[in-house]
Amino acid sequence: MDSPFMRALNVLADLMILNIITIICCIPVVTAGASFTAMHYVLLKRVRGTEGYIVSTFFDAFKKNLKKSIPIWLIMLAIYAALFVDWRIIRMQGDEFPGWVIIALYAVIAVVYLISLFVFPVFSRYDNTIYGTFKTAFLTAVSGFPIRTLLAAFVYILPFLMLYYMGYSVIPVFLAFCFSGPGFIRAAMYSGIFMGYEGEETPRQKMKKKREEKKSR
Repeated sequence: MDSPFMRALNVLADLMILNIITIICCIPVVTAGASFTAMHYVLLKRVRGTEGYIVSTFFDAFKKNLKKSIPIWLIMLAIYAALFVDWRIIRMQGDEFPGWVIIALYAVIAVVYLISLFVFPVFSRYDNTIYGTFKTAFLTAVSGFPIRTLLAAFVYILPFLMLYYMGYSVIPVFLAFCFSGPGFIRAAMYSGIFMGYEGEETPRQKMKKKREEKKSR
């Protein structure tokens, strides 16, 4: 039971359960923000080795953050809806717009997407205002740029790219891991950034400290 293979299977089983309940709790749409918040709360605990029971921990975080997450989720939906409308207009009437307008729109979409990757991880960890949550998400994206932030952006859309290009054959895998799988990888990335916010030593800092101690001896 303690072998690496069994531990890996245990992680996969937890991620599958977490993904299914995350999808179910997203179905009412308005509760999606609380669902993603609870998912990231569980994943950060899992990465740091402090997790409890997956289902009970998820629903405790879901109920705790339900009301507070709705405004953040609605703001994000409104921003994405406005950007989608602008994108559709440019797609339909692109010749009528100068090149810099098109470039500016795609730049804004990219920035909004990168920030949105960290909104719910930040919200799941810190009790903050709406403005403070978005500000911290922006700072987290900047702190991890370029490698961690861009890798997180790619990992998040990878399941959707697989579904688009591979079709029905990957639907079972998609339903099992589309949110929790990328979220688990992302949690391993932003965990160190959050430790920096909280004044804790990151794994990299601990390794550096050990190397320095060995050299001093």
